[in-house]
Amino acid sequence: MAFLYGDGIHDDQPAIQELLDSGCCEVALGVPKAHYLLGRTLKIHSFQTLRLPRYAVIRMADGANCPMLENADPLNGNRDFSLIGGIWDYNNRGQAENPIQVPHPEMPEYTGVMFYFYNVKHLRVADLTCKDPVNFCLTLDRASYFTVENLTFDFNHGNPTAVNMDGVHLDGNCHYGLIRNLKGACYDDLVALNADEGSDGPISHIEVDGIFCEDCHSAARLLSVKNAVEDIHIHNVHGTFYQYCVGVTKYYPGKTAGYFDGLVFENIHASKAMRYSFYQKDGTFEFPLIWFEKELLIKNAVIREVYRRETVSQVPLICVEQDTTVENLCLSNIVQESDGNLRPILMENQGHIQALRARGLRSSCGETISGGGTIGSALE
Repeated sequence: MAFLYGDGIHDDQPAIQELLDSGCCEVALGVPKAHYLLGRTLKIHSFQTLRLPRYAVIRMADGANCPMLENADPLNGNRDFSLIGGIWDYNNRGQAENPIQVPHPEMPEYTGVMFYFYNVKHLRVADLTCKDPVNFCLTLDRASYFTVENLTFDFNHGNPTAVNMDGVHLDGNCHYGLIRNLKGACYDDLVALNADEGSDGPISHIEVDGIFCEDCHSAARLLSVKNAVEDIHIHNVHGTFYQYCVGVTKYYPGKTAGYFDGLVFENIHASKAMRYSFYQKDGTFEFPLIWFEKELLIKNAVIREVYRRETVSQVPLICVEQDTTVENLCLSNIVQESDGNLRPILMENQGHIQALRARGLRSSCGETISGGGTIGSALE
């Protein structure tokens, strides 16, 4: 039987994995002497909970270069498992550099992801801190009926730079999920719904409820090229963002237009944060707070109960870029104020909105709606 040290010196992975492999329905680790140390990836099984004391530290060993936790059977799938508690420290400066920034041909499987779950159902990740990942904190791919809640992000630096570091990242074929009560700034999308990554498939029926952060890259990003992203509810967002607050995007070039439907963004209290050069790698373009990228097809979208008090940037609150079609856009109860000489537009439309329904729009600092796009019909 492997010994569980918890002294921050010896590798605790063999002992913890032995407990998980025992088939016990709950593995509850005690308070460590210093912190738990992982030299390899832990594998969690179906019908199992791994629980740590809320503030017990579990840390990745230098040079481990692997995820901290994965599901045990990605080929056949896992279900009904939970990860609860702990401060999970990926120790990013002790790992190889972020492979998105610096390729590692000698380690083709290295991703820099902290938690990776593939082909899973009925899982819960809750009540923990994600500290200093190399890449993404939590990646779900081909996941259904999941809850991710009460996560704190403690990002202090990148490796080599503070970019490409998501919080909760959903790849393709993710459905029926609840993501709520996330706190702390990330150096990329705090929540990303990317249908054309990983297993490459549609994403639907996702609720994001409660994002709280300062000086964060972005609250949420939706990405579609050929796979639909539908029935997404993002609400109760509070923060400042140096890229955008919510982005509806295509990103990858190609003839296919990204397709979205059933988007609801509401109760958003957001403004721009200062965008420092060490956070930025793609030029000087300043993103609006709610951003519909070019070359999208959006069937139905609702934006309501939004309040912006701007002190940093002139960019619009909402922007629909060129060659994007929105069949039905509903705006209601949106208020924008700014300090000094800033006069941002409330909505800039460069695309084509077939039907716009707007009420309760107020901008004390500039135009309400402008741009070179078209609006088929507008109702108050």
